[in-house]
Amino acid sequence: MNKNTTDITLSAYFNDIVIGYYEDEDLVKQFGRQLGFDVDMDTFMAVSFQYPSDMNVKPEDREKLTDAANAIIALSDINKKIGGKQIITCDSGDCVILIMKDKSAMRDLIPQIKETALQEVEKISADRKIRVGIGTIENGIKGIKHTYSNAQDAVKAGEIFKKDRVILEYMGMEIYSSINQMVVNFGDRLTRTVLKQLGETEKRVLAKYYKCKEDIAETARQLGMSEDDVKTSLNMVRINTGLDVNDTEDNFKLHFIMIAKKVLENDERIKKNR
Repeated sequence: MNKNTTDITLSAYFNDIVIGYYEDEDLVKQFGRQLGFDVDMDTFMAVSFQYPSDMNVKPEDREKLTDAANAIIALSDINKKIGGKQIITCDSGDCVILIMKDKSAMRDLIPQIKETALQEVEKISADRKIRVGIGTIENGIKGIKHTYSNAQDAVKAGEIFKKDRVILEYMGMEIYSSINQMVVNFGDRLTRTVLKQLGETEKRVLAKYYKCKEDIAETARQLGMSEDDVKTSLNMVRINTGLDVNDTEDNFKLHFIMIAKKVLENDERIKKNR
């Protein structure tokens, strides 16, 4: 986006903003007015349709998402009035950015966005699971960048922590997104000291223990073990690491380490498949 640009679609406009390809902010505001909205006063929210992060997404895969993205675009009167190309690409799918006059109107639209997105995803014939990320409600140029990133971060966190969900709203996934980012950056340091002290059985029992919300009976049932065997494994964790699930602070550390292990394994799987 530069002073020599004479015509621009909403797709190109938003894409230039999220990649930082514009000469100055006044120019961005000017093109926004030409398209029919005020970048400072109006409200923006991204909705992304994404395949799994480890998938090599091809043009034909993205094409399958087009009808779903257009159905979301049709929910905003401002987007409909602008018309033209509005879909932008993201890491593993496609994204649209909706425009409304204020945050209240955008918030009121979210239930309809979720319902429409779910209906559209169910129509898509795909071998891999498609998830929908809903970004934050934002204003301004920086806000457009944030909502675009947040919609994708919600899906990335959902792949790890909420695998069964299709609709992933960033406001509900924010803590998971933060954990995910922190673990990817520092997780190896956090986990290697403790995990190398544990055998595979202890790791498996500990992971299931937290998955079962620290219910020993349910952990035993799901693992096909006796409750005594589960207790023995948890005690071996204490003996080998010095961390006790019955101590509040130790329990927090162990739980976080198992979350970190899951994130790092997912990150490694993505790297291998790309």
